[in-house]
Amino acid sequence: MNFLHDGSVTRDGLLLALAARQGGVITRTQAIDSGLSPRSIQYRVKAGEWQRVLRSVYRLIDMADADDLLRAAIAALPGAVVSHESAAELLEIRRVPRGRAVVSVHTRTTHEFPRVTVHRNHDLSPDHVLHADGLPVTSIQRTVVDLAQIISRKHVRRIVDDLIAERRVTVEEIRLVHDQVARRGKPGSAALRAVLNERGEGPAASASRLELEGLKVLRAHGLPEPVLEYPIPWHTTKRFDAAYPNLRVAIEWDSRRWHSLVDAFERDRQRDRTAAVHGWYVLRFTWKDVTERSNEVARTVASMLEVREAGVL
Repeated sequence: MNFLHDGSVTRDGLLLALAARQGGVITRTQAIDSGLSPRSIQYRVKAGEWQRVLRSVYRLIDMADADDLLRAAIAALPGAVVSHESAAELLEIRRVPRGRAVVSVHTRTTHEFPRVTVHRNHDLSPDHVLHADGLPVTSIQRTVVDLAQIISRKHVRRIVDDLIAERRVTVEEIRLVHDQVARRGKPGSAALRAVLNERGEGPAASASRLELEGLKVLRAHGLPEPVLEYPIPWHTTKRFDAAYPNLRVAIEWDSRRWHSLVDAFERDRQRDRTAAVHGWYVLRFTWKDVTERSNEVARTVASMLEVREAGVL
């Protein structure tokens, strides 16, 4: 780059640093605010030092991976927010393709950017936006609502199940955002409503898929209805998945993925020992137990309730 001798060395250096933070681009307003004149900007474009990307956006550095494209789009498009697949990646939502650059802008704004998928909407509330990795990004709830527009109902159901199993969101939180933006004909609205309605309301609505299946097993075998998400008496910020408080029997549905089992093993054993000290007995069941050995699960729970009621344990 040709640096002039009127102080533009400093200005160009600052603009390069700014561009590096913004995926390689700057806006015309930023250039002028730095002290460059429109003529100086035109000179740099004609000289090939800057590449015009949009009418008032210039690329100073060739940075082309998905993260750079996102940062460039956020810098260039007024009110742009990372959304859909890109939001899912930033928020570590599983089962969504990685490496894509996707943003949302208001319907009244510019809605194109090279190599970036740009969605237009008019219902993105400030309450639906948070910041991650220095970028505005749709919240988990809003991201689920947006993803429902572009993926199948089955896929949405799996994503919702994952998030609930990981205790990252509740059905009611998703339902609230969905109800705020749902309208007749809106893509994905009916599919997501069906997924949420499948879960009903109350504590069971935000149970993981394993918890729901476990509850079905208990009901199918005529066992008493447990209290779901029961606050642990000695640690009220924590909860048992299900419990029979009068008999001090708790049930934990172990739905952790294999890679986290080792890390959690010691913590769970300590939790069970603490429960025993307080006179509680904890029964743990896995997905395989519930889906392949449901009769054994029911017999185990029934036997434990019997012996506790008899005062044997």
